[in-house]
Amino acid sequence: MKELNIMEATAYSSPNPLTLICSLNEDGTTNLAPICFVSYLSFNPPMAGFATGKQSHTGERVRKTGKAIITIPGESLADAVMACGRSTGAVTNKVAENHIEMRAVDGSRIQIPADTKLAMVATLEQTVETGDHILHICRVDQFLGAEDKKGLYAWNGFGKVAPAAEG
Repeated sequence: MKELNIMEATAYSSPNPLTLICSLNEDGTTNLAPICFVSYLSFNPPMAGFATGKQSHTGERVRKTGKAIITIPGESLADAVMACGRSTGAVTNKVAENHIEMRAVDGSRIQIPADTKLAMVATLEQTVETGDHILHICRVDQFLGAEDKKGLYAWNGFGKVAPAAEG
C-alpha cells in the first residue's frame, strides 16, 4: 500500500453519493450546491449531515435560514451539477444559468430540481467546525422519493458525475 492524500483517497472510495444542497437565497430564489460530504447520522430522530467550506454561500444561507433540502439529483442533471460546482450562488443564479426545471415542495419555500431521486427536507439543528469545513447537522422533517429515477454519484474523486451501475 502507498500513502495517499485526501484527494487521492476520494478516488479510491468512488463512487461517492452526490447531493445538491438546495437553500434559499436572500432574494427568494433557490441556490444549488453539489456536495459529496453528506451522511445519514441517526434513525431516531432521522438526521443527516453535510459539510461545506467555511466560506461557502450555501453553508451561510442554511445557517441563516435554518433550512435546507438535501437532494439526490437525477441523471439528466449531470452537466448542470458539474456547472453548479464551478460557480457560487452568491453571484450566480445557478438554476436560471443552467436551465434547471424546478418544482415546489409542500411546506417549504425552497424548490428542488424536477429530476430528483430523493429529497430530504431538513431543519438545521447544530453546526460543528471541522477543519476547513463546517458540519451542518440537520433533522430530516420529510423524505420524498421517486423510485423511477437514477441518482448521480461522484466518480474518480469528484471529477465526473454519473449513475452507479450494479455489478
